[in-house]
Amino acid sequence: MTALVDEAALAPRIQHYLSQQVGHAVRVGAVRRFPVGFSWLTFAVPVDGLDELGPRELILRLGPDYGLFAPYSALPQVLAMRSLVDSGVPVPRAFWHDDDPTILGAPFMFSDKAEGEAVVPWVSPTEPPLEEGLRIRLAHQFIDCLAALHRVDWRAQPIAALAGDVDIQNAALRSVQTWEALVRRWQMRPYPLADWGLRWLKSHCPPAPRVTIVHGDYRTGNFLQAGGTITAVLDWELVHLGDPHEDLAWASMPMYKGGTPYIGRLAEPELFYGRYAQQSGIEVSMAAVRYYQVFSLLKLAATHMAAARCFEEGRFNDLRMPAMGSQIATCLRQMDKLIETS
Repeated sequence: MTALVDEAALAPRIQHYLSQQVGHAVRVGAVRRFPVGFSWLTFAVPVDGLDELGPRELILRLGPDYGLFAPYSALPQVLAMRSLVDSGVPVPRAFWHDDDPTILGAPFMFSDKAEGEAVVPWVSPTEPPLEEGLRIRLAHQFIDCLAALHRVDWRAQPIAALAGDVDIQNAALRSVQTWEALVRRWQMRPYPLADWGLRWLKSHCPPAPRVTIVHGDYRTGNFLQAGGTITAVLDWELVHLGDPHEDLAWASMPMYKGGTPYIGRLAEPELFYGRYAQQSGIEVSMAAVRYYQVFSLLKLAATHMAAARCFEEGRFNDLRMPAMGSQIATCLRQMDKLIETS
């Protein structure tokens, strides 16, 4: 197994790097890792001397070679975050980044620290529901942030560098091909249902209403809120350009409802799709949503394949990984059932 990141050893390397970037000495305190996630590692980095604002905490995102989606590049998420300044989508300010592993041991990016706490989608049956007023306020903002993301004129923004040849006719196929390659890379045995799902997806690609920035993991759990206000949308590692229905489908998956009738524990389906269409100017196709829900289940199965492979290869010694691997067949069966009704 690859050695885990040592926070104490990381601090002087960060201090040296940041001092080089700003052109004068800075002081870095004790680096603290947040114990969440299976992919990018997240650290709080206390820094003094960056600028006239005085001491503050930065967030460091580090993509280690043993992470679930390794090998990593920080560039896509940095381009996305820089493209969303003044867009109506609250994102932390992105600062320095580099994919050179000799600097901090892995690809990395620094950003401002956003205040707030996450609303998680997975809750126990005994946990009380969200307070009704809070639920409604967050539901409106959750929808409006997604609509604002899909309204961004990305061609005039840094993220245009990721465009390639994507257009409204091939957006679905490009996404499916990306995940087909990941399935082939991660699977440790043949999965005939995955092959069937890929064939079905490639033969039923809907045209996109427009090409937009797609978050790729837009759901409850990936935003922070404070006092009923969404302060930051996080986790941009799967960002790409494609069909906005992809985000709608992912956000509306049953596993993010937390045992409620609400999308993401927040919004009635009628409110979610109706308000989104009004705010984004995009007419929602429920046929396209169902198509991308099939795709979402394939993505989940592929992610579980990655988890199982990470564990079997000794790259990530976490017993939640084989537990995720046990869900591959469940996801593929759900995908197959959804195909039958689509």
